[in-house]
Amino acid sequence: MNNLFDLTGKVAVITASTKGMGFEIARALGLSGAKLVVSGRSQETADAAAVRLREECGCEVAAFACDITEPESVQRFAADALAAFGRVDALVLNAAGNPPAGSLLGQTSEQLDKAMADGVRGSFELVVALAPQMIERKYGSIVFMSSRAAKRGTGVLGLYGMSKAAIDQLVRNLAVELGPSNINVNSINPGAVRTDFSRMLWENPEREKMTVATIPMGRIARPEDVAGLALLLVSGAGHYINGQNISVDGGATA
Repeated sequence: MNNLFDLTGKVAVITASTKGMGFEIARALGLSGAKLVVSGRSQETADAAAVRLREECGCEVAAFACDITEPESVQRFAADALAAFGRVDALVLNAAGNPPAGSLLGQTSEQLDKAMADGVRGSFELVVALAPQMIERKYGSIVFMSSRAAKRGTGVLGLYGMSKAAIDQLVRNLAVELGPSNINVNSINPGAVRTDFSRMLWENPEREKMTVATIPMGRIARPEDVAGLALLLVSGAGHYINGQNISVDGGATA
């Protein structure tokens, strides 16, 4: 049987891939044979990640700056990503802006607009720019990074949860629209992951103890725990999975 996880000859674009979950996803895809396009907020951080990935994976890597909150930067990145290897087979949308924290009743309409724009618009624009060539070739995979916050209430990150819930619905809509073109679209919904983004959940030992107490598997996720699911979803092994919002949280949602 052919290796269902073999990505040899495929081109994968991963946004916000200089560290944390994005880097581990890029690494997993590169080790499986994919050519990679990675991005960071600056060209310097993107280039540094590319050097590491070439050394660790032995794969071809193109690196570009991209600020997902800036429409011009997103459009420039889309053009660069497509030009790098002439095609995009897998698109992993890991980038998002930093949401405001606090009570929803304390947020302004401007903060609401920004949270939705930063959390949804940039990734949506990349799909609009890169999906047509997938449709033309009748093949592709799109993975959005969502969150457990899309599936449960929170008194601290309400706007973030709203933006991620919008991502999950976008996944369902795109899955219906793009499925006939042999393109699968899914989201990954991590719980607490040991990254800089969720540092507040694990940096303080007491807070980490409280977080772990809600997780049946008894630990906070590592970035590579998320990378494995991303590899499944963009490979032949998971190509028939479509329109799903899949939790990676050690059983916390259950």
